Amino acid sequence: MSKKHSLKEYSLALVTAVAFLLLICFTWEAKQSSTLPAVQYVNDQPPLEAYASLFPSHISLMDLGRASFIVNSAVCNDADQPVLLLYLVFSHPYHKELRDTHRKHTSQELLKSLGSRRVFFLADGSQKSQENYPTVPMPVVLSENGKHRDLVVADFIDHYRNLTYKHAMALSWAKHFCPQARYILKMDDDIMVDVWGMTNLLRSGLAADNFGVIHSRAREVYLDHKGLWAAGLQQRGLRPQRGSGKWKVTMAEFPGSVYPNYLSGWAYIITQPAASAIVTAAGNNTPFWIDDVYMTGILAVKARVKHYSLNHHYTLTVSSVKCCLEGKDTVASAFPLAREAPLCNLLVAPSGKNVTLLASWLSAARNCYQANRCPQQQQPGTCPPTRPYYGVGTVIPLS
Repeated sequence: MSKKHSLKEYSLALVTAVAFLLLICFTWEAKQSSTLPAVQYVNDQPPLEAYASLFPSHISLMDLGRASFIVNSAVCNDADQPVLLLYLVFSHPYHKELRDTHRKHTSQELLKSLGSRRVFFLADGSQKSQENYPTVPMPVVLSENGKHRDLVVADFIDHYRNLTYKHAMALSWAKHFCPQARYILKMDDDIMVDVWGMTNLLRSGLAADNFGVIHSRAREVYLDHKGLWAAGLQQRGLRPQRGSGKWKVTMAEFPGSVYPNYLSGWAYIITQPAASAIVTAAGNNTPFWIDDVYMTGILAVKARVKHYSLNHHYTLTVSSVKCCLEGKDTVASAFPLAREAPLCNLLVAPSGKNVTLLASWLSAARNCYQANRCPQQQQPGTCPPTRPYYGVGTVIPLS
């Protein structure tokens, strides 16, 4: 047999083997497409038919004109099931460890038992764009979503200068893909939220006192999910940073000397009608890039969305959290505010991106509700203050 003839037979066998392998892969992929969320890699590529409703060709997004989803989630597809609270967690693709910590200690199954759902909202982190944030190839993100199916990924670059776009797109997502949610809680991935306490607060019925402070059993002004309102850490009288640094704001970007009152983007609650009104107020204008100032301040005023304070259930420092966790376990019902916020009277706290602290705090919160035992300081005032009843940035009390 000649070498030429032998080479021809070898090539034919190789082509046959490759074709057979491709056939197997195609069959496997076809089976997978019926169970895994569809992925739209580029805007103009048609989505898989079974998940077409998750991938509109584009949505209107301020002055961008159009934006779309690289990845979407169907966590709210059971439209017949009421949703009390939707958690929109802003994250960067690089923060997988933080996302996994949330998943481990407040799983989707646990949230469903509380009447809640959660998605992590990301943008494209595959390009080098932000200091201290390594790039994350899109296949890595797709793999994560294939396992957890709880990501929503926008097709613009993930960057702090694009946070307002992410914010507007997330609130739009809630309206279109989880309209049955009564309340939305927008939060950052390094913020710790007592999901049990937040659920109890909403279920018990919200009311605001005469000073705009939220309580679960106040008698003055009652709030429900149909109103135009939002509640969180009130920021009052804060000024633009004119010097230097990451958050420097030029006069061209914001000519005023004082920001309007707004709610911190760390974590705030908003009703669906209020979120929709803010997105509508955004229109197709060029936004101010500091997202919480723009969305919950400038646009909230335009949309007539009222602010209420939950400052007394926030702490601003990691040291307060650590101090709380060092307290002796005590029966939760022994404390006056145990029903509302038994974990040191806190519902929201920073983790400083410390996943160990995040895990400890969420575990302690679970223990408060499932075992009725919470860490509490035996002497009031031992831990750093949380500035209860004050608008952050002012020295004027709300009461």
